[in-house]
Order: sequence, then C-alpha cells, then structure tokens
Amino acid sequence: MKTREDGVGRTMTHEERIDSFVHEEMGRSEAGAHAYDHVKRVYSIAMRIGRKLHADLRVLGAAALLHDVGRFREEETGISHSRLSSDMGEGILRELEYTDAEIQNVKEAIRTHRFSENQTPTSLEGEILSDADKLDAMGAIGVFRAVAQAAVENAGFDAFLKHADAKLLNLRDLMYTKAAREMAEERHKVLQSFVKELRKELQDES
Repeated sequence: MKTREDGVGRTMTHEERIDSFVHEEMGRSEAGAHAYDHVKRVYSIAMRIGRKLHADLRVLGAAALLHDVGRFREEETGISHSRLSSDMGEGILRELEYTDAEIQNVKEAIRTHRFSENQTPTSLEGEILSDADKLDAMGAIGVFRAVAQAAVENAGFDAFLKHADAKLLNLRDLMYTKAAREMAEERHKVLQSFVKELRKELQDES
C-alpha cells in the first residue's frame, strides 16, 4: 500500500489522507454553506453519534469526509453531488486498500444522505451521515450557513424565510437516530427563535 507523509515526515492515517484529498478538491469551489468547514463539522458530529451507536467508524468516517466532495461539479455536470461524491471517493479508498464491501458501504451512505432527494439510507452509517448533515443545518451554525448561502446567491430575507419554512424548521422531525433527535432539540429551538424574531423585526419595520 502506498503511504504518504505530512509536512513533518509523519505517516498520515487513512482518514487524514481522505481529508487531504477532500480539502484539495473542495478548494476549487466558492465559499458558501457547503465549504470544507461544513465537511469537518459533519465528520465530527457523525463520529460522535457513531461511537454511541457502535457504527462502523471506518466506513462512517470516510463517508462523512467524502459526502460533499463532488458538490463543486454539480452545476457544471447537472448530476447530483451525492452521486458525484460517491463516485469521486472510490479512487482514494481503493488506494488506501478499503475492501470492496467497505467501498460499497461508503458509496451507498453518501448516495443516500441528501435530504432534498428523498433517499432512504440503507445502513446505520447512512442514517448517521444523513442525521449529521441535517444537524449542521440547524442551530446558530445553521442560521449562519443559510445566511452565507443567501449572500452567495444574492438573495434576501424572503428567500431565507422560505428556505427556513421549507427545509430548516422540518429537520428536527426527520432524524433517523435517537442520538441525533436529542441533539436536534436544542438546535431547533435556536433556529425557531431566530426565524420568529426575524419575522417580528421585519414586520415592525414594514
């Protein structure tokens, strides 16, 4: 198996290699709600839940790191980033000697993680990835991400509120795992409070 060293001569772990690949690929995309920092938060949330639920952390960690790597190609190809990300990660996984079964499980978790495509995860790792991705769209971070995306798209208050009503405020009830539902409660309250206050201030100023 090929190995690679970091800047100080230390051999990188498998997840560090995957992370390096993702960081390089996502450096091509514009800033917004789905930048590299989102991937790192989803990874952290997913691993936290995965440890509680005794998930396959090797599969889950790879899937979490790779889940958005194809997003920057979505617009140019017209193909869903969940499918693109699933395919783009296969090369690095084979290089790191993941088994065929592990690669298939990673790809399936990525392919079914996306809220907007109404896919149903087929494994515990897929459920956790989907939950972690949704959790990062909630709470104070979720508000910040939605505002950042609105800025990229040159959208205003109405667009944010429509997005909140159509998606963000529904996420709490769409969690697959008990651990994620518990985490979602407080984040939902923060999001709900912000949306309520924003509507109030907009109405007061109208």
